[in-house]
Amino acid sequence: MQRPNLRRTPLSIATQRQTVRRTLLSSALVASVLLGSSLAQAAPVALNIPAQSLANALNELGKQANLQILYSADQVQGIKSHSVSGSLEPVKALETLLQGSGMSYQLNGDTVILNAPQGKGLELGATTISGQGLGNSLTTEGTGSYTTGATSSSTKLPLSIRETPQTVTVVTRQNMDDQGAQSIGDVLRNAPGISTQAYDSDRMEYSARGYAITNFQYDGVNSMYDGVFDEGATKVDMALYDRVDIVKGATGLLSGSGEPSATVNLIRKKPTREFKASITGSAGSWDNYRTEGDISGPLNEDGSVRGRFVTALQDADSYLDHYSKKNQVFYGILEADITPDTLFTFGMDYQDIKPRGSSWTGNPYYFSNYTKTDFSRSFNPATDWSRRDVQARTTFASLEHRFANDWKIKGTLNQQVNDHDTQLGSASGDMPDPVTGEGMFFYWGKWEGHRVQNTFDLNATGPFSLFGREHELVVGYTSQESRQTGATFDGSLFQKVPGSIFDWRGKYPKPDFPKNGKYETNQNQNSAYIAARFKPTDDLSLILGSRVSDFQYNSTYKYYVQAPPTFEDNKTTSKQHGRVTPYAGAVYDINDTYSVYASYTSIYKPVTDRSISGTTLAPTEGNSYEIGLKSEYFDGRLNASIAAFRTEQKKLPIQIGTNPNTNEGIFESLDGATTKGVEFELSGEIMPDWNISAGYTYAQTRSDDGERVYGYPLETTKPENVAKLFTTYRLPGVLNKVTVGGGVNWQSPFYGKIYNNAKGDYDIIEQDSYALVNLMTRYEYNEHLTFNLNANNVFDKKYLTGLGNFNTTYYGEPRSLMLTTKYTF
Repeated sequence: MQRPNLRRTPLSIATQRQTVRRTLLSSALVASVLLGSSLAQAAPVALNIPAQSLANALNELGKQANLQILYSADQVQGIKSHSVSGSLEPVKALETLLQGSGMSYQLNGDTVILNAPQGKGLELGATTISGQGLGNSLTTEGTGSYTTGATSSSTKLPLSIRETPQTVTVVTRQNMDDQGAQSIGDVLRNAPGISTQAYDSDRMEYSARGYAITNFQYDGVNSMYDGVFDEGATKVDMALYDRVDIVKGATGLLSGSGEPSATVNLIRKKPTREFKASITGSAGSWDNYRTEGDISGPLNEDGSVRGRFVTALQDADSYLDHYSKKNQVFYGILEADITPDTLFTFGMDYQDIKPRGSSWTGNPYYFSNYTKTDFSRSFNPATDWSRRDVQARTTFASLEHRFANDWKIKGTLNQQVNDHDTQLGSASGDMPDPVTGEGMFFYWGKWEGHRVQNTFDLNATGPFSLFGREHELVVGYTSQESRQTGATFDGSLFQKVPGSIFDWRGKYPKPDFPKNGKYETNQNQNSAYIAARFKPTDDLSLILGSRVSDFQYNSTYKYYVQAPPTFEDNKTTSKQHGRVTPYAGAVYDINDTYSVYASYTSIYKPVTDRSISGTTLAPTEGNSYEIGLKSEYFDGRLNASIAAFRTEQKKLPIQIGTNPNTNEGIFESLDGATTKGVEFELSGEIMPDWNISAGYTYAQTRSDDGERVYGYPLETTKPENVAKLFTTYRLPGVLNKVTVGGGVNWQSPFYGKIYNNAKGDYDIIEQDSYALVNLMTRYEYNEHLTFNLNANNVFDKKYLTGLGNFNTTYYGEPRSLMLTTKYTF
């Protein structure tokens, strides 16, 4: 429970100071009689407290370890603390923080009273009481760290990275700021083990371990992914978030359905107990301008009600001709301590994305004579009116209560509302004449959609005793429902592009798209889950869990078969009941530094694709196995892991044709596919002022008959090797206001399929391996003002990031610069 963090201004009268001190100390002594020495027997907790001022470190310890710490500001003034990280008993952590300070402490139940260093007076000035808050998620903001002390993204149990029997990547606030990440796309592009492929100017697909990432969570609450339409999931602005947890492999325990790739959990920024505010301005290549504002603090005298407001405004052109984008973001959150053991949270966010000049697919790969085209990276096949407008609104609320036996119960309600207005015209169809440039036609169409998602999650976590040892348990229930409605407009007229594609500048009148259909899609998933962490010995932990889910999908598309109002229905239904997704993991501590682990988890994905007979295909089922070695160095400030994994999937849908009546794909189930690979990650602080985030992943996916597996509708494979490195170092001595850094993102070749009409079969095309080098530097003018310069793709590498989408290709972004200025109040 979050107890008030009271900062009292020193009183001018000495007797008043002494009265305050006596009152606090007397209360602590009474508590010691009533509660005994429970702190001395407290179990280890996951901590992440970097080296900093002792006052700030004690405050963090109070939050993360659920302690009350009483001390005078005079006692700790000017004293620096050591860092503390990993799973430690609170007393051990306190002793590490106080090491070398000359201070001692007294335990009184759950209260710690610090004694002044020898030779210092006992006069009590400003008194601070630190305490753990409900809802505290071990925020990384302000720590300067590239790692975190604990995460519950894998099992909903708060575990350190070393205690989690899966590969977990944590992208902290400091890492995002250093790399200039403004969207979730920026985060995933630079995250270890993640590869990126483009559909077109506005849609990206992010993949891990051979499969697309389709599971996105917000503060641990699931969100239904809208797939290729991407109505906001991969466009989320990062001004709202403290960190991103990426759990690799299948995650059926918490997500139920999806791909065995990864789950991306975005952790929101929370209100702070002390006032803080900042304003940030950025200016970059191609007239990319952005402003952020962030203000947070207490809303009443004792800090029991706190609030935070964040906004971001962006107006940017692009390296693509006649493409631009405007983005508006607003976020507000309130926290209220209803009682000393009950926390209520309410918040809302809104994002409005307005691109212009949006392409639909990319550029043709072949000329009409089947020689390769060579368009410039700036060439944009879209019309200037083409767009994919998205508005996303989220409202969330949670109520959390802590019981006297350390059990917590939390209920969360989340509603996401997404609207999209899509009007596309893109000169991407067919193959142009290599001399005249003639022969292209438009891909175009219009769609409107409105989607409402409601998610409710109720869970309880806490310790329990069995065979004389203490263990941990989480039980919960999740209900999700989504309703999507919209209209389609006729885009079947494949109008020829006038003149030469070489002279194309995006100027073409917008046609009058007649309405030709409407649709409604309903999805529901209800799940109950349970997971327990058993501790048979001090060195061994076993995590066992399971999720049982019901899934239902109904879609109706009414389309005109002749003049309105005559319709024909096209219906798709899918229902799964009692699907069980088990989870098992084991972690054994070899010593204080190294642990070995193994885990098994499954996942399934309901399929709505239909066979040539019109029946819905069976769901895809997958299992993931992982073994590895994890380590913590320098008291947990640096985390490393190496893993070997194997993923088996059955009944993968692949397209074999198109229904001429509905223009929908015809699919069949692939018997199976297997992914085998290894993964290495390193993140944290190598030495003071030197941070690193690095990873290498090898993942080879093959069907049961040994063939490569291509995606749909982006008909590509995934790169089998992905290596990423990013590091920063704050210079010593007189140059300590300067931080320099940089990194490289490298990936091996990947392959796409392009249909060749001349031979009546597919050609396999390839993007060779490539490396992108990024650099950064930061100058801290003073404690309030900093300047950050980022340079991406420094050597201006030309490469394709999209292959095979409607026989087209898409170039990646060339070299760019971004200067960011931040003022903190």
